[in-house]
Amino acid sequence: MNISERLNNALSESSSAVEESLGKLPMFIPGQGQAELCRYSLSAGGKRLRPFLVLQSCTAIGGCSEKAVHAACAVEMIHTYSLIHDDLPGMDDDDTRRGKPSLHMLCGTEKALFAGDRLMLEAFRELLRTPLPESVVKAMLQKLVHAAGASFLTGGQFMDMYHPPVADRSWTMRMIAGKTAAMIRVSLELGSMAAGFSGALLSSLSSIGDEIGQLFQLTDDILDVIGTPEEMGKAVDKDARKGKWNPVSDLGIQGARSLARQKADSVIRSLQELPGNWLVISELIEHLPERRK
Repeated sequence: MNISERLNNALSESSSAVEESLGKLPMFIPGQGQAELCRYSLSAGGKRLRPFLVLQSCTAIGGCSEKAVHAACAVEMIHTYSLIHDDLPGMDDDDTRRGKPSLHMLCGTEKALFAGDRLMLEAFRELLRTPLPESVVKAMLQKLVHAAGASFLTGGQFMDMYHPPVADRSWTMRMIAGKTAAMIRVSLELGSMAAGFSGALLSSLSSIGDEIGQLFQLTDDILDVIGTPEEMGKAVDKDARKGKWNPVSDLGIQGARSLARQKADSVIRSLQELPGNWLVISELIEHLPERRK
């Protein structure tokens, strides 16, 4: 499926804004070796999906994206730290990430571990630079800490590493809610909070974010079976080789694709019920079931 010109332009503009801001991070002090390791992983490319959702959810309801760019950088830093740790030999043991050598392949496990730790902590400092009232920034910080913590991202990673011999659907959905959906949900939350969303509207958007996270993981599971290392920028078919359960193993490729389309249509309908203009994000959701990388 071809991406529309509008969506392609929005993705490019978002990526450029985030790249510029990431390049100006206070942590990048000339001559600091650890900071350069962080820069290597941050500059490895990728979809920048989460920063895109931050900025687009802000502008969708009439907000100024410049007030959300620090939040966009923060979620990308958290996401990147999680990928560095995921790739380590003691976890997923991936030698490549985004088509380049994983960080630990360049500098060793210990240095990669510390670089990931630094990115995680610096992300919160970056969010605190947001030019909004202290009460709003505090609420945004609480959202990010919650999403990245033991109940969600960290907890989901732990569940994924130490899965039971037979993982039922309920267990798997809890794991996905933590490992994947939480950071997508908080991306929408932070952007909309920067533009003034709160209360029931924020809760509705949070639920939509969880659905998008589940959709993204479902399409990732499909690509783990049908994708190529060149398309994905990493090893594929690892879940099957490790005996991990996922929706594709239960539904089959066609069933999983059908479910992905149903989820995408449901998310788009939910976005249409929110105030604001969610057309660009809806176009992204429309594209997800057909993505190849």
